[in-house]
Amino acid sequence: MDYTCIMNIYKLGFYNVLRRRNKAVLISLLSAVTICIFVIIFTLYFSSNKAVDIVSDRMGADIIILPNNADKDAKELMYSGSPVMGFMDKSVLDEIPKENISQYSAQFFLRTLTQYGCCTFPVSYRVLGIDYDSDFLVKPWLEKNHITSLGEKEVILGVNVMPDEEGSIEIMDQVFELAGTLMPTETALDDTIIMNINDSIWLADVFFDADAGDYFLKQKPEELISAVMIKVKDGADVEKVVMDIKKSKIDAQVISLSQQKMEVKETIKNVSEILMIFAGSTFLITLIALFGIFNVMASQREKEMGYLRAMGYKKSELTFMYTIEVLTIIVLGGVVGSLMGISLSGYMYDMVNKIVLMPQGAFTLADRLLPGLLGIMLSIVIGVLVSIIPVVKINKNEPKDVFTSGGVR
Repeated sequence: MDYTCIMNIYKLGFYNVLRRRNKAVLISLLSAVTICIFVIIFTLYFSSNKAVDIVSDRMGADIIILPNNADKDAKELMYSGSPVMGFMDKSVLDEIPKENISQYSAQFFLRTLTQYGCCTFPVSYRVLGIDYDSDFLVKPWLEKNHITSLGEKEVILGVNVMPDEEGSIEIMDQVFELAGTLMPTETALDDTIIMNINDSIWLADVFFDADAGDYFLKQKPEELISAVMIKVKDGADVEKVVMDIKKSKIDAQVISLSQQKMEVKETIKNVSEILMIFAGSTFLITLIALFGIFNVMASQREKEMGYLRAMGYKKSELTFMYTIEVLTIIVLGGVVGSLMGISLSGYMYDMVNKIVLMPQGAFTLADRLLPGLLGIMLSIVIGVLVSIIPVVKINKNEPKDVFTSGGVR
């Protein structure tokens, strides 16, 4: 088959699609819906698993201690960046067995309260107060951004934290200076306002009145902390250290982050399996429907194919032409479905995340395009599969049948 013939066959196949554009649009929409579902599921699975790995690898802590009354558990705290407020007595720091611990650092959490019109931010963000001297989690990211200090009444904004206006930063009726903005870390820090722990405690003191005592366990904020991040010594067994801390009768949750990672990944796997059953059923129904549609279309075009054979076109050329028609229709739907899936995956994430934690991080363009490319490849596979039966029927046609029976069998 020479190049000119290939081009003519390609044009003929493309014109056939345009000539039957109403059917082509409907079939493309059917393909688009199926591919859209698969792309959303691919995106949720890949992005959530990557977020868990990134956060776990970059967290730098092995154990986290949280208050028993924390309004978010450790999985949400680590992987979602949700605004949290929870407190425990800072005496916890003195009760931790230190023999197998290399570093530990206290943190104090607040959240911006947009409903009071007190802040520069249009949505509620987590405020993270860090002990700058002992911190080993946030400080490395500050150094990467050439931020060498965090002074009094200074804040550092995560890359996703967007103030309403330029200039000074107002948080809970108090003005702060912007010390810098972090480059993307692909962790919860991207959605966090960072300040010194003493400033966050001071904010809690000056903003919340006496009636807000329940927030702070009816204690003064300076007597409280929200979390303790712990790094164990090299060679120490993390799970054993967790058990040692629990045996000290500490009044708090003691959580192994490696165990949390395993649990979150298992949750993602279970949710993805349920979604894949739904997607697989949709794929099967779509495949059966497309088989039927293209089989009928091939039967309706037997006479046309017979005339083309009589005009001298070879079976291989007609096979090529018909395959082009099918792939054009299905892959066009696949491209549309992939774009829809990429754009709707964030909305679906929010829906699923209301039921079960599905971590999501900041991803590169390549990470976002991968599920879309997989969707397009899947549409090509569908196109090849549904063209098999019509192609077999085409290859059974003989040009003599046009003249002997007025048509083709």
